[in-house]
Amino acid sequence: MTAIAAAVVSGAVLFATAPPTSLVDAPMNQQAEAGGELDSDVVPELRDFYDTPMPDDAEVGQLFAAEPVDGAPDDVKLYRILYVSSDLQNNKIPVSGIYAAPSTGSGSEGDDSGSEGDGSGTQGDGFPLVSFAHGTLGVGRPCGISQTPLQPRTPGYTAWAPHIKPLVDAGLAVVGSDYSGMGAPGPSSYLVGPLEGRGILDAMRAVQDPSPLTGDIPIDTSKLAVYGKSQGGEAANSALQLAPDYAPDLDIASGVLLAPGYTPPIRGLLDTVIDNPTSTTQNMFVLLIARSYAESYPDLVSLDEILTPEGIEKAKLLDTYCAKALTDQVSDVPLNQLVKTPVSGDLIRAMSMAMPGTKRIPTPIGIWQGLEDVTIIPQFTHAQVMAQCALGTTTFYVRYPDDDHGSMNYQAREHQPSALDYMKNIWDGEPAPDNCANRLLGTLNTAPAVN
Repeated sequence: MTAIAAAVVSGAVLFATAPPTSLVDAPMNQQAEAGGELDSDVVPELRDFYDTPMPDDAEVGQLFAAEPVDGAPDDVKLYRILYVSSDLQNNKIPVSGIYAAPSTGSGSEGDDSGSEGDGSGTQGDGFPLVSFAHGTLGVGRPCGISQTPLQPRTPGYTAWAPHIKPLVDAGLAVVGSDYSGMGAPGPSSYLVGPLEGRGILDAMRAVQDPSPLTGDIPIDTSKLAVYGKSQGGEAANSALQLAPDYAPDLDIASGVLLAPGYTPPIRGLLDTVIDNPTSTTQNMFVLLIARSYAESYPDLVSLDEILTPEGIEKAKLLDTYCAKALTDQVSDVPLNQLVKTPVSGDLIRAMSMAMPGTKRIPTPIGIWQGLEDVTIIPQFTHAQVMAQCALGTTTFYVRYPDDDHGSMNYQAREHQPSALDYMKNIWDGEPAPDNCANRLLGTLNTAPAVN
């Protein structure tokens, strides 16, 4: 925790004075946002599929149910899936998700059907596989991205349109965890890194072998990556940190973190946020954190230790509302009326256990951040980069000066340096780029020709 605190403080100081080594000279991406994390105001009705019983003898990482998504584009195979993961007490739990892949070809050598977009699917015995981690949508069972991915203004569409479909168009197979509790029943996992991470890794395990339940989609298991945005960037970071111990069978080549969400477990910062006499979207984020940590660390912290009686009443809405609809329901009172101050020390201890950035990640990571982002504070992202570099993680940091939280969805994919090319080049055997040697990242050395 001390190292994280130092990185946050140093990052905030250096951010304002750093040389522009990782800055990309590009205008804001003007493509219309197809759906941001908080732009969904329609809550879908929970489908019966999500109550499919998990077999008693099912193993962690096992796919046990799937159904096609009606209305999928002709060029895409699209499924809802149920698979086995585990909670932080190592109990087996069902988790739901979405699985998509090009409908023709396998991406194998000699078959050019997977060569659209960046051509990632042109080699190997199947499609490259990306485990996608979605941004903030809530924790309720109706909030998962697999439920209505093709219906605008619902949680699923906010992941499908700007993220999953473009990756499939580029020739990749994509599996996206709903996360624990969002779809199938289970403990809430918002910003609980080890629980989110298990769901992301077990989703990849569940689909890496072709199954008749999901159209026998072939996967090139030598070409795996994790890709996350916002909450999903933190979740992807957590999954990569967890993978060597939890899923050593997965040969993950790289990780892409877009504007990764992060809440530093530092009392002064948390107390400042909580002591907010106004009502903002922070209300929703704090309620999601309180609910998730109380459920994931019941021996350490309880909901009534974190929230006021009014906050506990507001937290009941987390079961039935998602995204913007949830924000509208909980943003009618000041935040400091919902949360007890000072912040619970037990909550801070739990967060220090669950937030990533404390261990070296053996997998190379790329981090993309827009400096006009008001949802994910750029200084916190900068601090994450500094922490990863200090730990020895191969880290590639890209900053767009004019982009915000929504436009980064497209900027990172369509403008160089592209996150798609970042994954593809590593799959093709090129050395992973690393710009940790810049003074921007707090060292005394400057590396030439890095961006």
